[in-house]
Amino acid sequence: MKTSAITLFTLTAAFGAAHAENLKPANWVLLPAIGSSPETGFQYGAYVMRQFEQTSLNKPQDRLELLFQGTAKGQFQAYLWPDFYVADGDWNLYGTLGGKYWPTPYFEQGNQSNFDDDDEIYDLTTFETELGAAFRVTPTLFVGGIVFADNESISDDADNALLSSAERGFEGGFYSGVGLTARWDTRNDRDWPTDGTRAGITGRQYSEYLGSDSDFGTIETELSHYIAVGDDVIALGANYDYGCETTPFSRLPRPAGGRTLRGADGNIWADHHLLGLQSEYRMTLSQRWAVTGFLDTAQVAGSLNELGADRFHTSIGGGIRYSTIANSRFNIRADVGLVDMESVGFAISVGEAF
Repeated sequence: MKTSAITLFTLTAAFGAAHAENLKPANWVLLPAIGSSPETGFQYGAYVMRQFEQTSLNKPQDRLELLFQGTAKGQFQAYLWPDFYVADGDWNLYGTLGGKYWPTPYFEQGNQSNFDDDDEIYDLTTFETELGAAFRVTPTLFVGGIVFADNESISDDADNALLSSAERGFEGGFYSGVGLTARWDTRNDRDWPTDGTRAGITGRQYSEYLGSDSDFGTIETELSHYIAVGDDVIALGANYDYGCETTPFSRLPRPAGGRTLRGADGNIWADHHLLGLQSEYRMTLSQRWAVTGFLDTAQVAGSLNELGADRFHTSIGGGIRYSTIANSRFNIRADVGLVDMESVGFAISVGEAF
C-alpha cells in the first residue's frame, strides 16, 4: 500500500512538473521605440510590455503594453493597451487608452492617387478610449462587445483647398458608440504561429444617442492561416474593412504602411471599402533570429463593384526578425518593401504584421 502511494505521488509530482514546464513565465520587454515608416519618417521613444506568468494552459498570458513615441515629422503619441484573461481564460478583458498629435497628409479619396500627387497636411489631435469584453463560447471561439469614445480635433491649411468642408468630419468631432466582436482562433502560438487559423470581425456603430456627433458604422475583418514547412512557416492573410457613406474622412479604411501594405504611405489611398491580401515565408535561422519574404497587396474602392483584380497596389520585399524573449517569438521586425515597383519604404515595429 505504501509503495503504491509513493508511486502515485511520484507520478503526480512528475505530471505537475511537466505541466509547470509548459506554462510560460512572466517577463518584461523594454525596447527603444525606434523605427521608420513612410507615414512618420524616423520614430523614437519607448515601448514597454509586461507579460504576466501563465497560470493555466487554457489561459493565455496577460499583457500590459505601453508606448511613448515621437517622429521626425513632428508627430507624438502615447498609448496603454491592457489585455487580461479571467475566470480561467473564459473572459478576455482588454482596452485602449491614449492620444496622439499626428500631422497627416490628405490626398483625394480613392484608389488612383500616385506618390507624387499633391497633398495637404492637416493637424489631427485625438484622445481615444475603448473597453472590450469577450466570452469564450467554445475552446476556439470568443464573442463579445466593446464601448468606445474618441475626441478628434482637425485643423488644416487654409491656403490649401484640397481638404475642404465638403469632406465629412472636416473639423473632427466627438465619436462614441458600441460594437460587437467575434474571433475564431486555432493557432498554436500567439506571436509566432506555425499552424492553425485565425478569423475575426469587429463591427462598430457610432450613435448620436450615445453622445456621438455623427451616426456611422464601420466593419473590420481579418483572416490568417499558417502552414509549417519544417522549422519554417508559410503565412497567408486577408482583410476587408468597410466604412459606411457617412463615415468621416479620417476614419475611412486605408492600408497601413507597417502592417497591411508594408513600406507604403497608406494615407495615399482611402475609401469606403478596403481589400487586402498577404503572403509571407518565415524562415527560422535560430532560436532568436529569422528572416522573411513577403508579398502584400491592397486596394480601396467607393463601392464593392469597383473592386477588381487589376486595382491592387503591391509591396514585395523581405525582413529580419529578432525575438526579444528567450524561448518565445515576440519579435522585433524590420521590413523593407518595393511598393508598386517604384517606391521603396521601410517599416520597423514589434510583433508580426499578421
